Amino acid sequence: MEGVVVQNGEQVLPGRSWANNQFTRYENNQGNWMEQMRGSLMVVATVIASLTFQIAINPPGGVWQSNTDTQNGCAPDQTCKAGTSVLAFGDSNQKIRYELFLLLCTISFSASQTIIVLLICGFPLRNKFVMWFLIIVTCLSVFCTAGAYVISIWMILNPRLIALLILIFFCRFVFWLLKNFFRFMCCC
Repeated sequence: MEGVVVQNGEQVLPGRSWANNQFTRYENNQGNWMEQMRGSLMVVATVIASLTFQIAINPPGGVWQSNTDTQNGCAPDQTCKAGTSVLAFGDSNQKIRYELFLLLCTISFSASQTIIVLLICGFPLRNKFVMWFLIIVTCLSVFCTAGAYVISIWMILNPRLIALLILIFFCRFVFWLLKNFFRFMCCC
């Protein structure tokens, strides 16, 4: 081919700048990246949907095995029915935590189902609005799953252990943030 210059193993068309050639190469690789993103989002959404579904049918603390009254551990003035969650019939603080836990699990399950439906329907990921919506819904699903995890630990463990757990996760996050910051600074 006449007029084609090869620089660093890549063809550069005459009259086009290096940046313009890089952008063209980026556009060509963008489709492959989008398909990989579709597959990754599908896997994440499926795992979160499976996890939250499992949490809903096997709640933390288990379920009552038979109809129970106050003599067998049920809250006063209530009859706990077989198959209902043990934590749902605790004191008022425990009940509020359990309801918040179920709300977060339901939001996470619904968000992951939305992602799965959108990806199966074949919406084009090149559309910025669709991609933005998928990212927002994925973040919502992940944050609600994390919130449900924290609340489930809060229902089961001592509050001091929860504070220690949060401190450990915060330290890990700060360490990760600093590591990536310094890695970014070294590469610039």
